[in-house]
Amino acid sequence: MSGLSIPPRVRDSAIDWMVRMQSGLMSATDHQALQQWRQASEAHEYAWQRVSSLALLQQPGADLLSDATARRALESAGADLQRRRQVLKSVLAISLLAGIAWQGVDSTLVRSAMASYRTGTGERRRWALADGSSLWLNTASAANLQLHADLRRVQLIEGELALDVRVESRPLELLTPDAVLHSRDADLLVRHDQRGTQVTVLRGLVQVRSRYEPAPLLLESGWRTQVDSQGVHAANTTDGFLAQAWLRGILPAERMRLDDLLAELSRYRPGILRCAPQVAALRVTGSFQLDDTDAALALVARALPVRIERRSRYWVTVVAV
Repeated sequence: MSGLSIPPRVRDSAIDWMVRMQSGLMSATDHQALQQWRQASEAHEYAWQRVSSLALLQQPGADLLSDATARRALESAGADLQRRRQVLKSVLAISLLAGIAWQGVDSTLVRSAMASYRTGTGERRRWALADGSSLWLNTASAANLQLHADLRRVQLIEGELALDVRVESRPLELLTPDAVLHSRDADLLVRHDQRGTQVTVLRGLVQVRSRYEPAPLLLESGWRTQVDSQGVHAANTTDGFLAQAWLRGILPAERMRLDDLLAELSRYRPGILRCAPQVAALRVTGSFQLDDTDAALALVARALPVRIERRSRYWVTVVAV
């Protein structure tokens, strides 16, 4: 199991569960939900064991928590789940850099915790950059920015960003685990997940190259492509207004499969959101608020023959009526 790759969302869920356990606020139902989450897949259990093995909160004598600063940071965060989660991620990253293995010191966990710009689950945020550009990060995203004399370099570590590149002497180089992008003047959306990197150009021209093959693709405004271990895929036209919907806090769906819709909504809420196989293929159309996923689920329940089954706040399943 030591070589098992932990998806970022599974890793973050394991951290969320650890923070809730250490908060002292978990009910008997929550403890049962945690056990069910661990048993749901091999990756879940492995992620939990890796978080637990660090024993950062359970062993006051551990080297890392013998550091009074780390202890005070966790104590001052109190029962605030989001704040404690961010503190724990940073402490976990420090412990990794000190030699405690998760997936190596170059893991996504470490790089995300140390990133220049990052957002938590359900958070979207905009930064005005020193070069006049603007950067948006979607939920659970992390990016680094470096401004050199002759180059602007942005590294998307995980998640999704929107970048408005202003014309100036320095070109842009945008890196993801799969792709290398170059542009001088463009508005673009970039998303990286387990499936690879998705690039959408809203304005301007972007050169897209796979890290696995040298041949670039020139991507124009209104076009989108996918980059993965197989290289750069053929480009397709896209609706720029809909592609930017997350910037407005909206998830649009046009005859979207229910399991796909819930997978998207799950990015914006802590815990587990599951879809029963019996209703996975149902189609749904509508606009769903990303800042209130419970309201979005209620809308789904009104539109389809399904109901929302809640074992706890953090364990929700959409099932047949």
